[in-house]
Amino acid sequence: MNGSRIISKFILLGLVLLAASSLALAADVNVSKLIGQGEGKASAAPDIATIVLGVETRNASASAAAAENAELMNATVNALRAAGIKDKDIQTSRYSLTTEPQEKPKEGEKPKAPEFIATNQVTVRLNDTSDVGRILDAAVLAGSNSIQEVSFDLRNPKPQEDKALAHAIEDAGRKAEVAANAAGVKLGRVLELTEGYRYVAPAAKSAVFTDGAITPIQPGEMVVTSSVTITYEIS
Repeated sequence: MNGSRIISKFILLGLVLLAASSLALAADVNVSKLIGQGEGKASAAPDIATIVLGVETRNASASAAAAENAELMNATVNALRAAGIKDKDIQTSRYSLTTEPQEKPKEGEKPKAPEFIATNQVTVRLNDTSDVGRILDAAVLAGSNSIQEVSFDLRNPKPQEDKALAHAIEDAGRKAEVAANAAGVKLGRVLELTEGYRYVAPAAKSAVFTDGAITPIQPGEMVVTSSVTITYEIS
């Protein structure tokens, strides 16, 4: 008998809680809302760099193109090592041996012999952005004739991401306040806060190649951008 009463009490309590929850949901549906969107940025100097470089050779003989490429690429990798780059920071990112597309010969002409193109590229990671120019010059002097990319990044972007997010929330709140004042309403509690996009990008193009003793490379700054959407109750 006592067990039945206890079960009945639990059932009654569950029904009360369910009803209260339903009322709360219904109340939220009828609440007047204002949505504010904000964006925040935070910058910092990059502390790592990535270089994509390599060797491209051409020859009517596939084996000759590959052999010349191997010789120049070995010299390039040895130069990178001599410049202080560790093996774990040098990774082959592309190797190919292809032929140059040939135009269709005109009537009466013999087709040209195909030219073979050997390409070998490595991706080099640097932990000191001030070394980029010196490393590039060492690679070129050793035989590298293809520099595809120089990019910079942050080893740990979390502190800048947190700052950017805080600025985005402040920006969304400021915009919501302006909108509320213009509409003659007052902001209330925050009903929902949703983080949107987040990305890290250089503030400007930072690789500059010119003639000189050492190729000048300017790391510039990395900018972290974050966005949020905040929904406020208004009255």
